[in-house]
Amino acid sequence: MASQRSANIMEKLIQDFADQMREAAAIGKKATLTPPVQEIRNVCLLGMGGSAFGGEVCKNFIAPHCKVPFEIVRDYNLPGYVSQHTLLIVSSYSGNTEETLSAFAQAMPRSPKVVCVTSGGKVLDIARQNGYDHIVLPGGYPPRTAAGFSIIQQLVVLHGMGLISDFEAALNESIDLVAGFDNHEDAKLIADQLKSRIPVLYSSPAFESVSIRWRQQIEENAKHIAFHHVIPEMNHNELVGWKNPQELLEDTVVIILRSEEYDHPRNAMRIEISRETMGDYADAVIEVYPEGKSHLAQLFYLLHLGDWVSYYLAQINEEDPMPVAVIDYLKTELGKK
Repeated sequence: MASQRSANIMEKLIQDFADQMREAAAIGKKATLTPPVQEIRNVCLLGMGGSAFGGEVCKNFIAPHCKVPFEIVRDYNLPGYVSQHTLLIVSSYSGNTEETLSAFAQAMPRSPKVVCVTSGGKVLDIARQNGYDHIVLPGGYPPRTAAGFSIIQQLVVLHGMGLISDFEAALNESIDLVAGFDNHEDAKLIADQLKSRIPVLYSSPAFESVSIRWRQQIEENAKHIAFHHVIPEMNHNELVGWKNPQELLEDTVVIILRSEEYDHPRNAMRIEISRETMGDYADAVIEVYPEGKSHLAQLFYLLHLGDWVSYYLAQINEEDPMPVAVIDYLKTELGKK
């Protein structure tokens, strides 16, 4: 009974994702950001898990337009380039992510322009003590279900620093698309094909963030291993591996996240050719196309579809999608050291 109640909570969180996006947009409009003292020459986002994932979506969306490099750091150590000319976005939903806090501490003496995105914890304490800009998110969500807050606030920060143009129209389209989502049968069909199979996810670089999201959600919600890579890079290495061991490849399902509008035409050709090679060995090859016109809307659509796939696969696997016991155990053990 407790497990079913827990599963119902996850279902409600996914159902209410459009509401989360609306709330995030409202929070963003109220955010107060001070202009940088120095010219911003690069962006460094510190984060792990769901908090870093928001940066992946931003990176995909802004890549064709942002005039400075954008890097996501998932580590204890800070890159050497971080300086007073860096916009440092400290993204930690809990505010207590130890890797993020370690890199943040290393950054402070270098005097970057800091903006913290968090629901509280030590990150918020540091921001307030040092007068750093900060955006406070609602607490109480499992971090992986707070992606809407993370993505939208990070875009708010980039726009507030003058690094990207206004994205309100694309965001409104995204919210409407998620709110009207009714492709549950597609999500269930994909989940059904993943039963007792290993998902291998591919996309072009323009949609790598959502292939990461699908992998992470399948792993955390369904307790089901998954892998991902990008085209064209996999054409220079991984494609050759689609031959052995054949008895294991027969238990894989390839999922290709595609876009007629935003995949480079040469990548579209590469996908067509690669699909033939992988199809000779995989149990099935599934192609998934998004709805929506803007790049941001397509990213959010695929994100939301993947969340539902992971939820339905959790049901098939008879797993509670909420707890992540092995991660909790890892954190407990690390805390003893």
